[in-house]
Amino acid sequence: MSKVTRRTLVIAFVIWSFFAYPWFDRGCDIAEAYTAVIKYGTPEGLEPLPACYG
Repeated sequence: MSKVTRRTLVIAFVIWSFFAYPWFDRGCDIAEAYTAVIKYGTPEGLEPLPACYG
């Protein structure tokens, strides 16, 4: 794997983690939080958290 590819993957993971943190902070476990970023984006306000309810 080249350095550019490795850096790109690390940067993508850091950004994904940045967006997953609000889900984790609202009660989702880690796997649900990362999946919620893909399905729902970031949580806004007091919306229900469909990702955390199974």
